[in-house]
Amino acid sequence: MSNTTQRILSALVLAIVVTTCFLMGAHYLSGFIIVAAVIATDEIQTNFLKFNRTSPLYGLSMALVLLPTVYFAYFETGPDLLKVAVNAGVLLNILLLVYLFYTDMKSNFLKTLFEKMPLSASLMILLPCLSLIYLQRSSQWQEIIIVLLFVNFGMDSAAWFFGKNFGKHKLWPKVSPKKTIEGLVGGVISTGVMGSILWQLFFSERSLPLFAVFCLLGLIAQVGDLVQSKIKRQFEIKDSSSLIPGHGGVYDRIDSLLFLAPFYATALDMHWGRF
Repeated sequence: MSNTTQRILSALVLAIVVTTCFLMGAHYLSGFIIVAAVIATDEIQTNFLKFNRTSPLYGLSMALVLLPTVYFAYFETGPDLLKVAVNAGVLLNILLLVYLFYTDMKSNFLKTLFEKMPLSASLMILLPCLSLIYLQRSSQWQEIIIVLLFVNFGMDSAAWFFGKNFGKHKLWPKVSPKKTIEGLVGGVISTGVMGSILWQLFFSERSLPLFAVFCLLGLIAQVGDLVQSKIKRQFEIKDSSSLIPGHGGVYDRIDSLLFLAPFYATALDMHWGRF
């Protein structure tokens, strides 16, 4: 079976699972988020940091992700504390942007930080997952999260399509050799169009600023992918695991979504007051 076929089949299975969770309700989707968070944390701790699963630090890292996500998903129903997590997620992402643009590829700063303070690596999973749970506090959470998923994975697919068919200029070869400027531009514009159409269908709102916002969110998703690519290169890792055929690990599949989620939740709060 070819890699492309594996990617398509794996993506189809994941789409069916996520759709089923949507149809069954918010609690089931929260359960899916928790499972994904636990697996992604395990991948970072065992494959990036090389911790044994019997290590106390491994257990603490897993607890740091598992306990808050379970608490906010099933016990704490108010959005106020989750807003703090969303804001912290935005701040963390801003720091990661500084890391992306202002540290050399040969820098061991983040690798050294994670090895000395492994619990800090878990925040890269915890805060975005709490942002996803925060989105479920909206009365129209299904439509809101559908738009997020289309923006994130639509950006990835459109960038791949335009890059493969029209890409001639490399975007940032040292970080991600396959990405092109043409793919980035095509993906951002496609995301702006797709996000605007979906938002209009769901919420009957149409405006030029709306198109600009979704273009920006698409760009953020792509930058988030670059952040994770740089991290993996500095850890000398191609994939976070081989769990998903054709895609690598769970962290590989959701890394840009995790980066985008806090910004998306903030945009909803600031511009549309959805919470």
